[in-house]
Amino acid sequence: MSIGQKRNVSHFANIVRIAKSDGEVSMEEVEMLSRIARKYNISNEQFKDILKDPDKIPTIAFLECEERVERLYELLQMVEADHKIERAEVSVLRKIVTGLAFPLHAVDEIVQQAVKTDLELTDLEGFKRDMYKLLKVRF
Repeated sequence: MSIGQKRNVSHFANIVRIAKSDGEVSMEEVEMLSRIARKYNISNEQFKDILKDPDKIPTIAFLECEERVERLYELLQMVEADHKIERAEVSVLRKIVTGLAFPLHAVDEIVQQAVKTDLELTDLEGFKRDMYKLLKVRF
């Protein structure tokens, strides 16, 4: 597996962690997982294995800032997929944000701002702009 595919599998496993964090995977979450799996060329076998036990896949943190923010946006989409933001989902999101090597001093603020984001009104570019501003990165 190439490093790019390993990163995609790792990211997909993180998304599955969020989907499973509240103890159930809703139909909306399964549909989103299927779309994301296709996007990242996750095979049916990998899909089933990761859905069964996402914790056996480590988080790969060596990503450029833009890619980390894009992945955070997808993670947030999963948090909001069932239209309920559960405390367990936010807790898992916080761990993943830490694992993605965002600045430790900003993890709580990043997560807090992310879950306040209305994804129906904010596209990826707007989300990036907001996160870069928070991180004091030039856009």
